[in-house]
Amino acid sequence: MTTTRTVAEEVRNLLDYLLSAEIAAYTNTVSERGTRVSWHATDPGIPFLVSRGDPTLQDYRRWAQSGSYSAVLFDGALLQITYDVEGGEIAAHRLAYIPCPYRLDRDLVRQEAILDVIDLHIANEPTNMVLHSAIRFDFDPGAAAPGHPAAHMTINSAHCRIACAAPLHIGRFTDFVFRHFYPDLWKAHLPFFKRSAARDAGPRTLTEDERKNPHIYWS
Repeated sequence: MTTTRTVAEEVRNLLDYLLSAEIAAYTNTVSERGTRVSWHATDPGIPFLVSRGDPTLQDYRRWAQSGSYSAVLFDGALLQITYDVEGGEIAAHRLAYIPCPYRLDRDLVRQEAILDVIDLHIANEPTNMVLHSAIRFDFDPGAAAPGHPAAHMTINSAHCRIACAAPLHIGRFTDFVFRHFYPDLWKAHLPFFKRSAARDAGPRTLTEDERKNPHIYWS
């Protein structure tokens, strides 16, 4: 049976590995509150979302300032991991990979507060941004509707919702991120990433209409 405790332990194990392998520069404490597993924000008074639009530089900066992340990777990218658990199973999740808007000095990322490093780039080279898109995997069966699959991936635009076969286990999510965006690291740590990459977080959720259109499927 899936519980908040088992999910939280899996997230802790992931973050501990990323930190010990020096893939993550910082990690946040895993939070268990009621049915939700997430992170402990360092400044919860700062709103997490101010709009439902596409992520902006200011969104990244606000998340860095408030500590609204599970991990800061070595290059300044953020991982945001949130699961809701109800009735012994995953009820919802929000799994996001937010690339850093600038190419950061990796030594600075480890030595200085991430917000200070970002503000340095904003001040010195504001237009020299990296046009990488955030990627988010959402699972919200309560909001499922035509054009809004229960499990979906959002990329490039808030209106882009590509149906996924099922909710994602944390291992499958991190395997996807590192396999596609950090292939050298993925190969170097292959035993770790592949160990839980074959697991699902719940049953298949594709509808017949979603099967007729391009979607993300795995066996």
